[in-house]
Amino acid sequence: MVTVSWPAPLASVPVDAVVALPGSKSITNRALVLAALGDVPATIHHPLEARDTQLMA
Repeated sequence: MVTVSWPAPLASVPVDAVVALPGSKSITNRALVLAALGDVPATIHHPLEARDTQLMA
């Protein structure tokens, strides 16, 4: 087995960004579980809509 490593790039200034990612059933279901466990109301923006995620909600 060959192990390849590379130095991770470092930002020269602080990074403040918002990244839009495509929907994921796995991430949506995890977000729903975490929201259910929280003590305060949570908002999940742009969840992936699938039958299993709708059943979790």
